[in-house]
Amino acid sequence: MKKRSTRFLALALAVMMLALTACGGGGDSSTPGGGDKTPATDNNTPGTGSQTPASTEGDTQVFNVSTKSFGNNYDVQDMGWRWMMGDCYEGLYRNVADESGEHFILAGAESVDVSEDETVYTYHLRKDAKWSDGQPVTAHDYEYGWKRLENPEYGYSYASFLYNVVGAEEYNKGTGSADDMKAVALDDYTFEVTLKVPDPTFEAKLVATPCYPTREDIAEAAGDQWGKDWKLCVYNGPFCMSELVEDNKMVWTKNPHYWDADNTHLETINWYIVTEDSTASTMFDNGELDQLQPTGDYTVKYASAAEAGELQRRETDYPGCIGLTFNFAGNDPSGLMGNAKIRKAISYCIDREEIIEAIYGRYKPAYGYVNPAITFEGESYRAQVGEIIYDEYLEYNNNPEKLQALFQEGLDELGVTTPISDITLSFLAVSNASNTAEYEYMQQTIQNKLGLTFSLDTVGDSAMFRSRRDEGSFDIMTSGWYSDYNDPMDFLYTMYTDSYGAMMGHYSNPKVDELLDSLTGETDRAKRLATYKEVEEIILLEDAALVPIYYATKDVFLQNWVKDYRTSSFGASAELYITYIEGRGN
Repeated sequence: MKKRSTRFLALALAVMMLALTACGGGGDSSTPGGGDKTPATDNNTPGTGSQTPASTEGDTQVFNVSTKSFGNNYDVQDMGWRWMMGDCYEGLYRNVADESGEHFILAGAESVDVSEDETVYTYHLRKDAKWSDGQPVTAHDYEYGWKRLENPEYGYSYASFLYNVVGAEEYNKGTGSADDMKAVALDDYTFEVTLKVPDPTFEAKLVATPCYPTREDIAEAAGDQWGKDWKLCVYNGPFCMSELVEDNKMVWTKNPHYWDADNTHLETINWYIVTEDSTASTMFDNGELDQLQPTGDYTVKYASAAEAGELQRRETDYPGCIGLTFNFAGNDPSGLMGNAKIRKAISYCIDREEIIEAIYGRYKPAYGYVNPAITFEGESYRAQVGEIIYDEYLEYNNNPEKLQALFQEGLDELGVTTPISDITLSFLAVSNASNTAEYEYMQQTIQNKLGLTFSLDTVGDSAMFRSRRDEGSFDIMTSGWYSDYNDPMDFLYTMYTDSYGAMMGHYSNPKVDELLDSLTGETDRAKRLATYKEVEEIILLEDAALVPIYYATKDVFLQNWVKDYRTSSFGASAELYITYIEGRGN
């Protein structure tokens, strides 16, 4: 039996303790746990009135941040507010970013025993973990949460995360029962999971909220309102929601029952709805916000201030890749998308460096599919396998003649005699004020380099986009992926036949499927790495099934009084339990 034991990072910092108030479910109609809390109004919300909040004065452990919208889903099994609520809930593991990079460590569990054949995981839960109403977090909460995820009555989209657990897929698909699912509480603090086959990606998936515990008594009592009414929730993370004013302000307060509360510094986190970048910038300049994630020209402005030492800047990779994909269903308007050379010519027209500099003002150029934030055996996967299409891309990108010749080869293979100048390609995308320049750039670039017509077919919202996408009335469409867990498989499996269907243009390649299937139960890390690379090469070099344009990044600016702020790619957007305030107003 292999035994692993990992504890949280110890913080060698004095904790500023303020008076604690209970937070959690079971309170009055306005605030969980009761209490005399006054909702924010337009007269005292930062950036909208003349009154500066007291929380911007001195070293009170209050953190102020803006966002453009609040979520409305508090159900962790439904992924909830994945990026925000990871600070209010906690699973067996927590994602941590520190000086050595991003990795996951045990959180809700103190240790785990793994069988020699790597199919049985026995988690020993920490006995000091409690919910925000003071009740202990037990193995029964994990068993209920995991079996709830697989319960076919709820239709959770992340149920497949646990399909390798014995009995899980069968239960979810209606051919088995909850009793057959081997994720069980052996006692109050021992949670045992049995896998069908070894799975090196298993632990990475447990960072995601669908695998967090859920209190059966609370969820069942809430019924249809579970996940919809925040006042019905209890939390087992460092913070919990204590106030919500729709479309205005949300407040998190420190969870006094959190097992590591002594090392959680912030007492309050205020989230403000700020829809305009200019307003958020003014608030940040005035010290009303402690953190800012700007775009465009504002990024340039604050980058200069950070270089001068007036602010802090955190630039990190973020596990997403954005670009284009094609209609592989055979009903594309041009009838040309079935040819790889035509797809390559379109892909290589787009100058990644140029579009990032001219249009986005951020991100990294993408010549692969898997984002550099994804690690394999502790090192960036991208750094290990290189940029898949880069060398071939360089041969074509700035050479219109070669691009047109490549496109013509594709036409010849298809038996199409229509001159390139008479060809029209249809591009489907959702249009809004922020992406108009992006689409016009692509239109102009592809038309100029290939000498054809690139028709923009933009729709007003995502529902219309999905409708047009599903009916197949396009040649090329916007596409992308943000990973749910830290392994290349989560990116590459999106291209498995029918795994995401219309979302990936109905791409299918039996060789890709065969290679990904070969990794089931495979524990040889070298073989997994080689197979991942081979799959990515087929997708991008042989099939040109995707047009990767940029790798997502996270660019955060902070006031100098914010200390130990750490981003997270797979849990909360920031691991704020580590953060503290020192020197505000100096």
